[in-house]
This record gives sequence, structure tokens and C-alpha cells, in this order.
Amino acid sequence: MALSIPIDGWHSTSIVVRDYRQVVTNYARFFGISHWEVFRYDGNHLTNTRFEGELVEHRFIRVMGRNKDLAIELIQPIDGPSSFQHRLDTVGEGVHHVSLTQSTAFNVDALNKTLDELDISIRQTGTIYDVADVYLLDTRSLVSNVMFEVVCPKTENWQASMTPDEVFDIDLTLLGPKLLPTANMLHLGVVCKDRDVAKAGLTKLFSMTDWIEFKIESGVTMSDTTYFGEQVYHKYNNHVGRVGEFALELITPESDKCVYHDFLKEQGEGVHHFFPSMCSKEEFEALLPGLEALGMPIIQGGTIDGLIEYYYIDTRDYLSGVTTEIVIPLCDDWKEKMFSSEKEAWVLCG
Repeated sequence: MALSIPIDGWHSTSIVVRDYRQVVTNYARFFGISHWEVFRYDGNHLTNTRFEGELVEHRFIRVMGRNKDLAIELIQPIDGPSSFQHRLDTVGEGVHHVSLTQSTAFNVDALNKTLDELDISIRQTGTIYDVADVYLLDTRSLVSNVMFEVVCPKTENWQASMTPDEVFDIDLTLLGPKLLPTANMLHLGVVCKDRDVAKAGLTKLFSMTDWIEFKIESGVTMSDTTYFGEQVYHKYNNHVGRVGEFALELITPESDKCVYHDFLKEQGEGVHHFFPSMCSKEEFEALLPGLEALGMPIIQGGTIDGLIEYYYIDTRDYLSGVTTEIVIPLCDDWKEKMFSSEKEAWVLCG
């Protein structure tokens, strides 16, 4: 049986930022996360650092916020060569990687054996607090510039040994009304030059075998398609794959005048959007003026098969270069009408 990387949870989605203090309250308000822990990785907490195979010295700050359903990690590079700094220098702020494996059952030897079989290199590594080795897998060519982190703890209670350098709790009521009903992360949307290549990469990496496919075209499967308020023709294809709570949507545009085409042209393949919210049409219409007042208008939308509306909210300035998707069911039995089985519905919605 072919080896693959085990997924034991969607531990965090990690975003590279220039200054975490400028954006942490945005993430707190948007995702409803009040508790944040700051870890300053320098000579005291970080050793054995390598970047692209070379021994290096680098420093960065990781700021972790979580609630019971999702975790957001903000990473601010300070100095020295690192994958984080390279992201800022070449593309800018945005999603850098996803952490899916943090288990003592998957040790360094097992990781190396699996990577050898999959022909995947390690882009960056380091030991944190002397309790865990952290590996950033260079999966960019396999999965459209998306990378994944594997943590190999040295002890079962490794996280208890990691004392944050700073802890702060944000009173969310002081930030204003909740912007969207963000419960958990339903998927990350990835813009791909070829969605089939990325699908094959994820199947190889994680044995991701549960998939659904959409072929979206204005006038065929979708109506009322808009782009920055203009009625336009849209055509794109996507795959959505899931393992447990982790899911990615892989999107290949086949028309211009869409946010996917813009993304490819401006920065290439990569994570384009968060999908953390489904709500009623009435709720969304009530919340939209508050989003628009903060500079977050609708930039793309449409109705799929008359069963759901989807919208992209321009949260790029608010959430470090990342757009946000929201889906609005138009009838109670939309899943039964859209999908042939409960399992297909689970792939999309979890």
C-alpha cells in the first residue's frame, strides 16, 4: 500500500503578515476568536533551523488564536531567510500553509520514509521549545503552491511545555457587531492552473479519496453571475475534496472577468479564499451594510442550479490578502436536490 501523510486534525490555518498587531483584532472580530497566544521564536525557543536544506538563523513571531471549531495562526517574520519571509517578498501577505499532522505516532523516521516514497522535500524545519520538530513540506508543485506543516512531538504533553511569551484576551463586544456567522472553516479555496493536477497531488499526499466535482457556467448551471457589480459570463470548473474536517476547493477558471482569473494573473496559484460561513438570505442582507461600511463589498456572486447563492466578500485588506466566500441556501432541502448522497453533501459542508 502506498504511503501517505496522516491527517489527525485541521490544527491551524497559517497566514503570513507584516505586522500581527495591525490585523489581530480583525481576525478576532471576523472569526469570533477572543483568546490569542504569542510565541516569539528566536534562539531561546527555536533551534536546528534549516531553510531549503541549508542551516540558517531566522526569527519570527507566531500568534495563535482558536475557538472550539477553528484555529488561525498569524506569522510575522523578523529576520533571516525563511519560507515566511520569501512569501512576503515575492507574493505578499496571505495563507502560507495548513497544519494537519501533530502526532507522536508519526515520528521523524516515518515522515522521512513517507517523503522519500512521495518524492517530496522539506522546505523548512526547526525544533521548538526542545519538545517538537516542525517540518514544512514543499508541496507547492503538487498542490498549486499550497504547503503543509507536520509537527513531530517528542513527548505526549509537548504543548504543555510551550509557555507563550504573551497572552491577550480581546473583548469582542468592544470591536462592534459580529460581521458574519463564522462557525468553522468549511474549506479553503485554491485557484489552480489545472485542478486535476492538484487533485492528484492531494490524493497522493493524504489519500484524499472523497471528492465532488462542479462544472460551472453562466446560463447552464449558474445564473445571475456578477463581477464587481457587473453582469458577466462565468465559466470555471472545480473539485472539492475532504479528509475528516479538512477540505480544499480546487478552482480552474475558464473565463476572464472573474476573481479567479485576477488571482492567477496577479500572484499565481495559491489559496484564494476562506469559506467559513453559511447563512440565510435575510441574515446576509442585514449584515452586508456593515461589511460594506468597513470596505468589504461583494466582488463576485451567482446562483447555482437555483438552489444556493454564493458571494465573495472583498476581505483582502481586512484579512491579509484573503477573500471570503459565503453561501446562502435558497431552500431547506437544497442538499438533497444538489447531491446524490449524504456523503457528497458532507464533502462540501462537513
